[in-house]
Amino acid sequence: MTEQDEDSMQDLPEGEETPSMEELAAAAEEAAAATEKDRGARELLEQKTKEAAEAQERYLRTYADFENYRKRMQRDMADFRKYANEQMAQELLTVVDHLGLALKHATDSGETSQGLVTGVELVYKQFRDVLEKFGIKPFLAEGEPFDPAKHDAMMQVETADVPESTVVQVFQDGYLYHDKILRHAKVSVSKRPAANEEAATA
Repeated sequence: MTEQDEDSMQDLPEGEETPSMEELAAAAEEAAAATEKDRGARELLEQKTKEAAEAQERYLRTYADFENYRKRMQRDMADFRKYANEQMAQELLTVVDHLGLALKHATDSGETSQGLVTGVELVYKQFRDVLEKFGIKPFLAEGEPFDPAKHDAMMQVETADVPESTVVQVFQDGYLYHDKILRHAKVSVSKRPAANEEAATA
């Protein structure tokens, strides 16, 4: 035994014995077991943290999908309410057409019954106002370039007064239902006179 070991033994409190090798080994094993247990707890904590983050991500995705679905349903319901009366609107347009024709015939025939003309004019205007209140209104066609998305061409008219493929006469008004074409306008469309066409070909 060295002098240093002797000094260390002298420093021990009186009555305490030096731990044996078995005790030191047992203490070391306990410390190693505690360290392993701590490592296992940390790994378990990391695993649970990861699972919680994945669950949170799934929840956020599911919530976003639900919000998109809810907004889509709201848009669909709004469109349904907006265009729910389309069939009724088409039926009413026939009545408006007949009123317009009655007014035109009464005016063209030169009848002296101004009261009839005035009455039909008032009813016709009131009908158009009611339709417009529900989003149904006529669109301008005469003088516009022919557009098959809005116009039905009933005939062609040779004329040099307007550019080719221009609406020159409206036989039946076209109507919009909000932003949608409810009914095409029935029109006649200009075409180049035959003489001009032959000259252009020559």
